[in-house]
Amino acid sequence: MGSSKSSGKSVGAGAITPLLIGVQTHPERDVSLESLAREAGYSPSHFHRLFTETIGETPKEHVERVRLERAALKIAVTRDTILDISLSVGFRNHETFTRAFKRAFGMTPSACRRGALAAQHDRMNRMRAFRGDGCTLSEVTFLTLKPMTLLAMRRVGPYATVDLPPFSPADQLWSALVAFAESRKLAYRRLPMSICPDDPNMTAPDRQNLDACIPLVGEGKGRGNIRRLDFPGGLFGAIEHRGPYATIDQAYRTLADGIRRSGRFAFRDGPPLQIFRELSPDGDPAKNLTEVYFPVEKVS
Repeated sequence: MGSSKSSGKSVGAGAITPLLIGVQTHPERDVSLESLAREAGYSPSHFHRLFTETIGETPKEHVERVRLERAALKIAVTRDTILDISLSVGFRNHETFTRAFKRAFGMTPSACRRGALAAQHDRMNRMRAFRGDGCTLSEVTFLTLKPMTLLAMRRVGPYATVDLPPFSPADQLWSALVAFAESRKLAYRRLPMSICPDDPNMTAPDRQNLDACIPLVGEGKGRGNIRRLDFPGGLFGAIEHRGPYATIDQAYRTLADGIRRSGRFAFRDGPPLQIFRELSPDGDPAKNLTEVYFPVEKVS
């Protein structure tokens, strides 16, 4: 990842960001213009104008894009039926979903799944012995993570331009979370994490969402652009990455390959978790240790 400043939004983003997070977390819920405007406390016409000026999409365009991108990811990585996927992201019937999907991606959901499976099979065969290029990757393991209470700050913009490492002079995310916790005397762990719900191969860079997080010890509440996030835990596939953050994408791909190759586990719905376990004290990127986790479930 690079080292440019975090992207900002207009003043209206303060009222809209919680709604964006809600749409992304639960795309199946009622996200009509009227319901979103009511939740934000605006009239439908004013909310539509504010949303469009702030986000660069109309509410309807945003909701459909988020739903279709979530569906495309599920089609590529899960074994869920296409009908179940369409319903899970808020489409009422298979036909409407298929038309919208083809309009967005130029192919049907079934063709998307066939292409994804073929590409995954080819990659797994080619990369069986891969252990990192410019970094070192561990073997893929499977483990259970406990639930956690996190402080989180949402950042919208290219994943490649997040200021890393956490707590560096350029960092405006994790440092702000620590400052917030200390100002309110919240007990926390100085363990930076990130949750990235978007697939960077699918979501445009300027629309990619990242939640920077730190764990709380006990209870706590957020305020403004900092919120409490309850991480549910569960079963995960895991991999360790030692090296510069610019090579972290190798950990994500290798972990995904390992899950598919296992035959015992399949992807579970939910975003990946990244833990910055060791930050190089002398600034040597080769010494950074990062853990990447994908939610999984056992194959019955």
